[in-house]
Amino acid sequence: MGDIDNIKSNRTKIILGIVLVIISLSMVFGFYFLHRPSRDRVNALLSRLPGSIGGYFESTAGEIGDEDKKSYLANHYISLEAPIAADKLYIIKQNNGRLYSELIKTMNSISSSKTEEIIMLVRDIENSSSSLARIYDAVMGGGGEGTSHEANRLQGQDILITINEIETRMKEDRAFRETLPSIMRNMNKDTLAKIIYYIDDSAREEILRSFEGAERTKIENSLLTKRAQNSRLVDLASLYEMKPVEMAVEEIGNTNEYSIEELGVIYANLSVLKAAEILSQLEDDSFIEDLYASIRTEEELNRTEDSITNHISQAMQFMIEYNSKIDNLVTVYGRMNANKAAEIVERMMDNNDTVTALVIDSEPIFEISDSSIIIDVLSRMKNKALSNIVNYMNTNKASALTQMLAEP
Repeated sequence: MGDIDNIKSNRTKIILGIVLVIISLSMVFGFYFLHRPSRDRVNALLSRLPGSIGGYFESTAGEIGDEDKKSYLANHYISLEAPIAADKLYIIKQNNGRLYSELIKTMNSISSSKTEEIIMLVRDIENSSSSLARIYDAVMGGGGEGTSHEANRLQGQDILITINEIETRMKEDRAFRETLPSIMRNMNKDTLAKIIYYIDDSAREEILRSFEGAERTKIENSLLTKRAQNSRLVDLASLYEMKPVEMAVEEIGNTNEYSIEELGVIYANLSVLKAAEILSQLEDDSFIEDLYASIRTEEELNRTEDSITNHISQAMQFMIEYNSKIDNLVTVYGRMNANKAAEIVERMMDNNDTVTALVIDSEPIFEISDSSIIIDVLSRMKNKALSNIVNYMNTNKASALTQMLAEP
């Protein structure tokens, strides 16, 4: 009986011993994996062991995951006094905005109130730094490296994107508004004039107020020059509206005389019909695509809601089909008996009723009648064939036809 009790007692001791060992090992491993400084010290110690075991711990001794680093830094900044933490985080934000955002997110999960306090201090530092930079640039002539870089970035991107960015940031970012004059001092004259010309009226006035004396006069003169250039292009559009299509094709159907940007302004101010008549004579699809892009840019810069390019394309297709049919009729009438052709011509000249029309936005912009069709056909015929037909026409009709064909 005593032996049985001894066996049970020994078994209990063994079980308790095993449990204690398991608990101890769990605590050791838990402490090892959860407490990074201790883990690093243990890894460094075990790295001294010979063979592959030591090599393994040597490779992991200094290994710290990115998330662990961020967590450590977040806890560290939370533990600091708010002004000190703000100074350090401001430096991080200037060099790595993404890391700053990730640290703030982690810090916020630790202490939202402390993090909010630090964020406010960082913003105060940014605002005071912007003011200092503005004053320094004004004294030194605006040659700051930061503002120069920002100027190059803004004038290096699409003008529409730049204007939208400036308008948005002027409304939402006080620091940007303060540094904008310094940024603009580093822009080239043409880009600056274009930005101020197309930018929102209220933003333009605010920008101009930020400059004084000779600087403001120089900018206003550039703005006046830009306005004069655009007025000239609008006036040219009025002239081309009246010119024969063939002449207009030679002058504004390519980039020989005007840049694609200038042509965008000209075509944006032509009537849909005139633009379609000119472009329907061209076979350079690449030019037309570039022109459409330029027109749309001009429209967007001027806040035009409906683009004229869709209407021009619709009218172009109509004109191409119409011209193709007229060319076919030229062939038909050229082969027809002159006496018979003269009878048809006289009859069609008397009919001015609309046969069909090109309609844009419920408004007819190009109406076709029998009279207009036959005039277009005869105007494209060879002189000999046309002369044979006129010889068989009534004298009064022939005289009227001659006048109609002579019209530009």
